[in-house]
Amino acid sequence: MKISRPGRLTLSTLSLLMATTPVLSQNGPGLVGTLSFDQTLSFDSNPDLVVTPGDGKIVSTTDLNFSLSSETRSERFRFNVGGVFDGAFGSGATSADDLTFKNESASLTYGREGANSSLSLRARYSNFDIEDEVFGFFVDGIFDPDALIIDGGERERTLLTGRLEFGKEGPLGVEVRARNNVVDYTGVTDPELVDSESNSLNAVATIRTNRAWNINLSAGIERTDEEDINDTSWRSNYLGVGIEGEFNNGLSYSADLYRDEADNYQLGSLTNQEEGLGFAVGLTQLVPDGSYGVSVGSRVDSSGRRNTANVNRLFELPNGGLSLSLGLVEQDGSDTDITATVVYSREGRDSRIEAELVQEPSTNDGDALLNTSVNITYERDINAYSSWDANFSYGASSSIGASNGDTRTSASLGYTRNLTEDWDLRAGVSIDRIEQSGSGDITSNSVFVSVGRDFSFGF
Repeated sequence: MKISRPGRLTLSTLSLLMATTPVLSQNGPGLVGTLSFDQTLSFDSNPDLVVTPGDGKIVSTTDLNFSLSSETRSERFRFNVGGVFDGAFGSGATSADDLTFKNESASLTYGREGANSSLSLRARYSNFDIEDEVFGFFVDGIFDPDALIIDGGERERTLLTGRLEFGKEGPLGVEVRARNNVVDYTGVTDPELVDSESNSLNAVATIRTNRAWNINLSAGIERTDEEDINDTSWRSNYLGVGIEGEFNNGLSYSADLYRDEADNYQLGSLTNQEEGLGFAVGLTQLVPDGSYGVSVGSRVDSSGRRNTANVNRLFELPNGGLSLSLGLVEQDGSDTDITATVVYSREGRDSRIEAELVQEPSTNDGDALLNTSVNITYERDINAYSSWDANFSYGASSSIGASNGDTRTSASLGYTRNLTEDWDLRAGVSIDRIEQSGSGDITSNSVFVSVGRDFSFGF
């Protein structure tokens, strides 16, 4: 029998909210509540994201979101819950498109900073239609290649993370990070979409001798269990020792040596094992307008040995910043691929731009992947009451050394105007294109108009 894990999270989340709220409201400046409402009407040529779409549909979407937050000099608290009322009407609509409540989500975060320690906790739950999870490529900062797969079912995810650090200024510092990620699928047909649970625990202890050199001792374990026909399990662990330091001329360095091991089990039996020594070395030189850096490394995981090399440059600009990184990755004798990171931001008197390109390797179910993501957002004020914006997003994932894989591209152009002091009107167009290996391309175009506002209040 399958246990309803998210239900237990919801209960614990509400219990923690009830226990935490009085403390924060008494010791801090009080809780701030925000109720957000957004009503959108759109005409979508392919809202179900199928290869052969029928007639387009007029879709009504009502987004509701409620949040509570409190922040003091030493504590941060935020609770958020939301969902969507969605329905379609017109010649292309069917009874299956009747108004429904879906895409439920809830999150709770808490952080505390002390003079020599810090604590951060986060719980997040979501139950989304897979085709509605547009560009949710990253989960807690980790690229999820399964997010590129389009299917007709739902993805239910529960994510718990915690981080504890103490001794930040003393001779001995310790940082511990824990993560639990549970993913359940319903109504899907793609064999790659299977229920899974991942757990990881990482710790590092820093022995501080002086500014020029310190000693790091690190260890970590991770386990992923999949509910497929083979009862697949992935287990890995590492031990590490290294040194790091900084000199008066602005040069800092780090060098670590690791013992890596990764095992794959199917039906309870060990089917594959990867192990070996790994290392990571890095140098960073501060300069007046930023920094230069170089790093090389070699690590072993369930996909085998991966060798990497990178150079980077950081620019501190008057109204923003620019970070550049270029590297190479080689996976167990396969063709060498290029890795890159470009992050740029600038804020002018009446415009803002943020751009990010990341191409980096990852391991998923024992496969070595090269993941690419691009996000560009540009906003410009027309006058004191209106503005326009353009957004572009791209995500791709393929095996290292391969040329084919899954991709998803989206672009939108929008116009926003303040109707009153509280109400905003937004209108625009968007396109979405999906390419999946072994399947036909999917294209969706839409025209939309929405009105919304936030209601804020204190306790």
